[in-house]
Amino acid sequence: MWRQPADLEQTHKSLRETKLAAKVRTPDVSADLEKVYEELKDSKEINTALQLQLDTLTQTHLLLRNSQDDLVSQNKNLEKRLADIDNSLSKYKHELMNVQHHRDKLLEVEISLNKLLDIEKLQTKSLKAQNETDARCIQDLNRQIKEMERIIARKHPDSVSALIMAAKGDAVDSNLSARKVLEDRIKQLEEELISKEKKSSQIFADVQEKFNQMKAKYEHHIEDLELHVSDLKSQLKKKRDCFDMYTQTVSKCDYLQVIPEKECTSVGVQTVAVPAKVPRVVAAKSNVKVSDGKTETHLLATIRGLQVDLSNKEKVVLKMQRDIDELKRTNKRLQKEREGSLKSINEKKESRNGSSKLQLSRNKSPVESNVDDSSKEDLELDKSDFEKIKQQLFRIEMDYQNLKKKRLHDLNALQEAHEREMAQYIQNLQPLREQLELQQLSINTLQTQLTNAKEELAITSVERDHLNEQVSNADNTVLCNRRIITDSSVESLQKRLAAAEKKYEDREIRLRAIINGLAQKKVMNRNCEQCAERQQQLIAYKMELDQILASLRALK
Repeated sequence: MWRQPADLEQTHKSLRETKLAAKVRTPDVSADLEKVYEELKDSKEINTALQLQLDTLTQTHLLLRNSQDDLVSQNKNLEKRLADIDNSLSKYKHELMNVQHHRDKLLEVEISLNKLLDIEKLQTKSLKAQNETDARCIQDLNRQIKEMERIIARKHPDSVSALIMAAKGDAVDSNLSARKVLEDRIKQLEEELISKEKKSSQIFADVQEKFNQMKAKYEHHIEDLELHVSDLKSQLKKKRDCFDMYTQTVSKCDYLQVIPEKECTSVGVQTVAVPAKVPRVVAAKSNVKVSDGKTETHLLATIRGLQVDLSNKEKVVLKMQRDIDELKRTNKRLQKEREGSLKSINEKKESRNGSSKLQLSRNKSPVESNVDDSSKEDLELDKSDFEKIKQQLFRIEMDYQNLKKKRLHDLNALQEAHEREMAQYIQNLQPLREQLELQQLSINTLQTQLTNAKEELAITSVERDHLNEQVSNADNTVLCNRRIITDSSVESLQKRLAAAEKKYEDREIRLRAIINGLAQKKVMNRNCEQCAERQQQLIAYKMELDQILASLRALK
C-alpha cells in the first residue's frame, strides 16, 4: 500500500513523456492522453480515499487490540478472583458444616440438660415433700414426747431419773410393737402374692392342657377322614375304569344309542345334617366374645359342642361307609349283567351276515326285540346308577371339604379365644406386678425404717445402761454418805443435781437444733449449689448459641 504513490509518480512521469512524444509524433493522440490523464486523476482520488480508510482502519485495529489486551487481563484477574472466591466459599461451607454440627451437638446437650433439669426439679420436689413429711413426723414425735413427759411428770413429779427410765421403756415398747405389726403385714402381703401367683399359673396350665387335647383330637380325626377320603377316591377310580371299559364295549355295538344323563337328588338326605351344625360353633364363638370373664365355663361348653359335632360326623361317616357297601354290591351286579350282555352281543354278531341283515331286521321276532329293549334298559339303569354314585361321591367330597373348613374355622376360633384369654391373663397380671413392685418398695422403706429403729434402740439401750450405772453409783454414794450428809449438804446436792439436769437438757436441745439446722442447710446448700452450676452451664450454652447464630447470619 505504501508503494502505490511511487508507482503512480513513475506512471505519471512516463505518461508525461509519452504525452510529449505523442505531441511531437502525432496530434491525434492528444485526446487519448487527456482521457488517460483524467483516469489518472480519478485513480489518485481513489488512492487518497483508500489511504484515509486504511489509516482509520489501522487506528481502529490498534484500539481493538488494546481493548482485547485489556479484556484478556481483566479476564485473568476475574478468573483469579473467581478461584479465590471458590476457595473461600468451600472454606465457608466447611465452616458452616462444622458450625451446624456443633449446633446440633449443642442442641442435643441442651435437650439432655433440660431433661436433667426436669429430673432435678422432680427430685427437689420429692425432697421437699419428704422434708415436709419428715418435719410433720418430727412434730408429731415431739408432741408425743411432750405428752409422755407431762404424763410421767404427773405420775412421778419428784424423780427425774424415774422419768427418763419410764420414757425410755415406753419408747422401747412402742418400737417393738410397731416392728411386730410391720413384720406381720409384710408376711401377709408375701403370702397373698404367692397364692395369687399359684392360682394364675394353675389356670394357665389348665387352659393350655385343654387346648392341646382339643388340638390332638382334631388332628387325629382329620387324619382318619383323609384316609377315608383316599380310600373313597381309589374306589371311585376303580369304578370309573370299569365304567370306561363297559362304555368302550358298548360303543362297538351299532344298535345301542347314547343314553342322556339324568340328575339325581336321592342322596341329598344323607348330608343335610352336616351343614346344619355350623351355628353351634358360631354361637360358641359369640358366647366367648361376649363373656370374657367366665373363661373356663365357655371352654367346657365349646369342648362339649365340638364333641357332639364329632359324634355326628362319625355317624355321617358310618352312613357313607354303608352307601359305599351298597355301591359295591350294585357294581358287582352291573358287572354280571355286563358280562351277560356281552355274551348275547357276541352271539348276535356271529349270527348276523351281510346278505341277511335286512331280512332279519324285517322279520325280527318279538323275543329278540324284547332282548334289545331289556339290554337298553339295563344300560340306562347302569348309567343312571353310575351317575348317582358319581354325584354321591362328589357330595361326599364336598361334605369332606366343608367339614375340613369347619374344623379349621373351629380351630382358629379356639386359638383366637385362647390368645384372647392369654392376653386377658397378661393384662390381669400387669396390675398384680405393679402391686408387687409397690409392695416391694413399701417393704424396702419399712426395712429402712426398721434398721433406723434398731439403731435408735441400740443407742437408747446404751444410754439407759449408762444412766443405770450412774444411778447405781449415785445410790451407792448416797448409802455410804447417808450418815455423814447433813441438811445443808442435801440441799446443795439437790441443787447440783437440778443444775446438772438443766445443763443436760439444754445441751440436748441445742444439739438437736444444731443437727436439724445442719441437715436443712446441707440439703438447701446442695440444691442451691447444683442449681447455680446448672444455671451457669445454661448461660454459657446460650452465649455459644447466640455467637453461632450471629456467625450464621453474617455468612448468609
